[in-house]
Amino acid sequence: MKKKGETQASSIALSLVGFVLVGLGIISILAYNWAELGHLERTVLAVGLLVGSQAFAFWVKHSKAYNQSLLEGSGVLWFLMVGASLAIIGQTYHLGGTLSDFLGGWLLLSFLGVWVLPSFSAAFLHILLWTVVWVSHHEKFGEMINTTMQLFMPPWVLFVVAFSSLAYYMVQLRKAHDANGTLFLSWAIALSFMSVFFIELAIETYELRHLGHITTFLALFFALYYVIGRLYLSHGEKMWQRPFVLIGKVGIFILLFCHLSFRSSHWMDTIGYTTEEVFFMSDLMIGLGMVFVLLLVLFVRQCKSVPSEVLIILSPFIFFIYNTLIQREEALVYEAIVFINISLVLGALIMIMRGAKESCMGMINQGMLLIAIAIWIHFMDADFSLVAKGLAFIATGVFFLAMNALVRRKLKAHS
Repeated sequence: MKKKGETQASSIALSLVGFVLVGLGIISILAYNWAELGHLERTVLAVGLLVGSQAFAFWVKHSKAYNQSLLEGSGVLWFLMVGASLAIIGQTYHLGGTLSDFLGGWLLLSFLGVWVLPSFSAAFLHILLWTVVWVSHHEKFGEMINTTMQLFMPPWVLFVVAFSSLAYYMVQLRKAHDANGTLFLSWAIALSFMSVFFIELAIETYELRHLGHITTFLALFFALYYVIGRLYLSHGEKMWQRPFVLIGKVGIFILLFCHLSFRSSHWMDTIGYTTEEVFFMSDLMIGLGMVFVLLLVLFVRQCKSVPSEVLIILSPFIFFIYNTLIQREEALVYEAIVFINISLVLGALIMIMRGAKESCMGMINQGMLLIAIAIWIHFMDADFSLVAKGLAFIATGVFFLAMNALVRRKLKAHS
């Protein structure tokens, strides 16, 4: 059964690559011969590409509905030809407008195809296109980077399209939760939400001139991703099949590593991470916090024990305490960095102990790797020669390999 699923996934992937190449090839040929085409030829081509791709997609849906590769490929081809046709018409009749207008028109003309076919691949591309349109048309973001970005359609239209995509995603979660197509949609949703959050966070911190608790925002967001991924949005045991868990975990680890060094206070000063700011609970943080607490309660009820990756779950509280320490009138920067180092070591030890208890080699290695990276970070801060640092790396690597082999032998003996 597993081999059959892998074969189908490979077939769909190859089909998608083929249809994307066909679509890009058609666009390239048109671009090369663009100057030789008159208004009539261009109009006929635009209508022909649009109608032809739609006719092909409907034929596949009614005659080859069992062929998932063709169905997905036809959806991608339709999506690409909508954009190509729109670009041809706009260039031919000099309709004017900006790139944002073109992308917005493409978004409106293609979102119904996601439901009509339906096509996971077209939905994936449509979600990514929505993200680009939303970011490019955000008025406050444009002001922040000194760029005028306007779109011909009102913001509520973008929200309607977004809700349509989310509704499609929820339907697919119920119908085929562990399908590869649903997994790809989860990746698209995860990347889209992360982009929207980063833009909103940048705008909020820019307007308030308040950077002191930006790490608490980020930790809250990544921890929320991790918890919701563990609860609902995982599509298999492999890490690439758990996009929300993977993004949340990587994000938290990067935040922790950036604050382990005793020199981290220097780069915090360079970005305006001052110790004189007063904590401000914005609507964004309050909303994220409420959702996180709700999901955390559900997560604890499901686990019924201390989770092995408790470090990730508690990271918002860790960074809240860390920021509180460094933003006091008498900043306790040294104590704050010691606190975050102790938190990481304790979290890593819990991973190692739970991994040994559950015979999970991956969790043991993850905990040991966190401790090893923490040691390397502090060793690189020290004023030792490159030879000494190189010998320390070798010693740490040998110790890591030896412990790995020892744990494997013990686990094999118990099993």
